Amino acid sequence: MNKLEHGRIKKLGPITHFSDLGYAVVINPSQLPKIGSNVVTETMEHIGSINDIFGPVKKPYVSIKIKEQYKEKIQVKTILYSIDRKKKDVRQKRSNSKKPSFHKQKQ
Repeated sequence: MNKLEHGRIKKLGPITHFSDLGYAVVINPSQLPKIGSNVVTETMEHIGSINDIFGPVKKPYVSIKIKEQYKEKIQVKTILYSIDRKKKDVRQKRSNSKKPSFHKQKQ
């Protein structure tokens, strides 16, 4: 199985336009990405990251911050994909040391 089958890569769709601030905008992506996810092209070039998701719920807009070296190369209608970051292991590790007591001891 490749990453596409695992669901980490989501097709955003083609760039519809660029904002005044230089962000690429995709309207109504196939699957809604997470803010901060990496964005790649069909050739798996990492060109930027998801900056914001805004607009109507039924037809959201996705704003993508493009890296400086790709700003001249990326054009309208370029199909983009997002890659979800791996989930961090948030479980706490147990240690053998005693935990500090915050209760006052009777004297």
